[in-house]
Amino acid sequence: MKMNTIQWIKWMKAAVLLTLILVFHSASAKENIGLKKSGSKPVLRKYGAGCAAATQQKDLDLNNVRTTILNGGDMWWNLQNARYEVPRVEPGNTSKHSLFSGALWIGGVTLGNLRIAAQTYRQSGNDYYPGALTVDGSASISADRCKAYDRVWKVTLAEIEEFIANPNSWSTPNSDGIITWPGTGKHDKDPVTQEPINFVEARFLAPYFDNDSNGVYEPSAGDFPTFDQDVINNIPDMMLYTIYNDKGNIHSESEGLPLGLELHTQSFAYSTSDEINNMTFYRTTIYNRSTETIDSCVFGQWVDADLGNYSDDYVECDVKRNLGICYNGDDNDEGILGYGLNPPSVGVNFFEGPKKIVGSDTIEIGLTKFVYYNNDFSVTGNPSRPEHYWNYLKGRWKDGLSITYGGNGRGGTVTASFMFPGSSDPAGRAD
Repeated sequence: MKMNTIQWIKWMKAAVLLTLILVFHSASAKENIGLKKSGSKPVLRKYGAGCAAATQQKDLDLNNVRTTILNGGDMWWNLQNARYEVPRVEPGNTSKHSLFSGALWIGGVTLGNLRIAAQTYRQSGNDYYPGALTVDGSASISADRCKAYDRVWKVTLAEIEEFIANPNSWSTPNSDGIITWPGTGKHDKDPVTQEPINFVEARFLAPYFDNDSNGVYEPSAGDFPTFDQDVINNIPDMMLYTIYNDKGNIHSESEGLPLGLELHTQSFAYSTSDEINNMTFYRTTIYNRSTETIDSCVFGQWVDADLGNYSDDYVECDVKRNLGICYNGDDNDEGILGYGLNPPSVGVNFFEGPKKIVGSDTIEIGLTKFVYYNNDFSVTGNPSRPEHYWNYLKGRWKDGLSITYGGNGRGGTVTASFMFPGSSDPAGRAD
């Protein structure tokens, strides 16, 4: 394999068992072949909260990357076209994109039942919906609360610094992200003391600097967004914030049972003079708002990597670097979509994973599976039922057979945890 001179890597924080899932679209760069838009799957007779699908999107466009972030658990597209533009160009010029879409998949078992939350192209529907869940153990939400969270919050370090220098600027139009930042969950106030009481949602949601330490986000009191709660020295140059859940309605994407999860995704970037200027970063904090323990939990980053002209893309992984890679099949990425001669590669990396305690040692869990599937509905193709998503998360084909080394990954004698690892898999072979 030829590695090119430019490699763009993204970061996310996940937990437990980490799986990187790449969809390889050999015939189409867009969505699942043979599956119509919403309504093509049977109607599910499962009750949900009646929430509408997420509708909002904003661009993370600070450095050499311009990408679109949606508030339904997906990113890198605008529901129609690829929106991971790198290098970023001025409006009106021809742009090149290296990723088509991405989302977080989560599976687990509660009380003996498989539960799945996943998202792909929204052709069949959604598993994720806007909003923070209640913290009373019911993990519930109403349609109007979902609607209240149907947005993407966006702030820059420059806006925050301007606010700190001039706190009266909190009411100016250019600080909308600061004004509406979802720092505090829904609650009542004591009629006498005006102190917050009866929190329906979590007291602290999006992190902020609590200037007067009263536990309520109030820009008029000098509060402003931060990357970590009450920490002001590590704010990215630009950050977007979304809050979503898997209980707002039925899981019409995966047809799976919900887990009762609330997810907070911080998408952020830095403007630098080095390779970080070609990167975007993501941190997802996941809360189990139900009273049930999720056993055998698996987290996976699903990625549809279309590197310019998608028709000759290949994928592989570097196990030691926790890195999935998409690269061009030759030295020329042809066509109007292509990068031309000497095309780059693009990487998706688990920069920081969870940690497990073994005796007195703390060990970080890295990439544990790397799989890909084809854009068809064969046993090595698009998932359409809960067990399909679960099997891919566990590093198996849709029918439950283990992925193996050699050939097309089926029928071999040696089970593979990482597809196309080259020589980077210490437990496998390089064939």
